[in-house]
Amino acid sequence: MGKINNIFIYFILFVFKIISIVLPRKCKTMLGKIIGSSIFFCWKYRRNIAIENLTYSFPEKSNYEIKSIAKRSFQSLAITFLEFFSFNYISKDKLKNMLDFEEGFNLISKIKTDDKGMLFVSGHFGNWELVAFAVGIFTNIPVTIIVKPQANKIVDAELNKIRTSQGNKIVSMYNAARTIITEIKSGNAIALLVDQAATGNVDVFVDFFGRPASTFKVVAELALRYKLPLIMGFAIRQQDGKYKADIVEIDHSDLDFSQANVLELTKRHTKHLENTICKHPEQWAWMHKRWKHYPK
Repeated sequence: MGKINNIFIYFILFVFKIISIVLPRKCKTMLGKIIGSSIFFCWKYRRNIAIENLTYSFPEKSNYEIKSIAKRSFQSLAITFLEFFSFNYISKDKLKNMLDFEEGFNLISKIKTDDKGMLFVSGHFGNWELVAFAVGIFTNIPVTIIVKPQANKIVDAELNKIRTSQGNKIVSMYNAARTIITEIKSGNAIALLVDQAATGNVDVFVDFFGRPASTFKVVAELALRYKLPLIMGFAIRQQDGKYKADIVEIDHSDLDFSQANVLELTKRHTKHLENTICKHPEQWAWMHKRWKHYPK
């Protein structure tokens, strides 16, 4: 049954890839909305998580607004994956037309030095895969992406094949420590997502939409210990289906390395994530159990 399930999932991915390559961007957006809406109505468990998270985060919004944002969040996720499978077949010119990244280029070029690595962080917002993909292509900075492996090895291999197609490298989050240190000492960049629930007893709790949320502290630890620039970037979907890159540096020039300052820097990048989500709440993945751990 396991092999049959894997083959079936691979077939679904293959169909997604063909559709993604063939369809124009506007058609992919329309299809993504249809798929996302279908999943929203059929997957009660994840739908309820999204609605609960939104209700706590936006108590001032009506039930109608909450359900509308939740449904559009599922749509956004479906659009992202449909677009992702076509990345291997998009030319640089088309990619530039798809993503307004000029200001981000200028910021990264201004900050980057040859002898110092960088930290790129983002969240499951907009098309997060597009940000990492574009940075590796347009900045000529070697990027190592830290990922959580998928349970299905076929899915995992297919996703990583696309992520690494233009020179980026992939490392599992479960054995990334040595690779991270080697890469940043070599002046390369590390990219990782910081918006999922971290461990409840090792990492730190910071305020996120009015509730304490367990958050990975490794980003702040690396930035402060090795004095690395901390860049936060999002690909924000526009009404025409294109993307605007929002790239900022999270300042920590006033902080030295200490556990208190690790907590402070974690608060800073988490707050920027929250502010970005507030502007476009429908583009964040609300169906994740972000607040599943509680502080003692």
